[in-house]
Amino acid sequence: MNIFLDYHSRTPIYEQIKEQIVLSVNRGVFKKDDRLPSLRQLSAQLGININTVKRALSELETQGVIYSVAGKGIFISGNEDSQNIYLEQTLETVADALKSAKQMGATEEKVNAIVKEIYKGVE
Repeated sequence: MNIFLDYHSRTPIYEQIKEQIVLSVNRGVFKKDDRLPSLRQLSAQLGININTVKRALSELETQGVIYSVAGKGIFISGNEDSQNIYLEQTLETVADALKSAKQMGATEEKVNAIVKEIYKGVE
């Protein structure tokens, strides 16, 4: 499992961990019932405090993205609703940005051109 942290980002480390796990699920890297590394393993791999990892995984469990089995480990839930949490949040952010751009005078054509350009450059 590869999680890359950006220590210069304004996004908290625990949020980055959450986002990357959800992204891995959405991309099919993790499937339903796949086992994640333990808290200690992730903490050591990332070189961060175990409490930061614990917070990220605890929030993912609350959101239904993962589940834990005592003595067995942490697993991917495979719940589609939970996988779409970040997509919906991102789309809300995009909608807010579009409203702001419209208020600033951006035309629909300009916005559409930017969207097409972005989609061409995305994997």
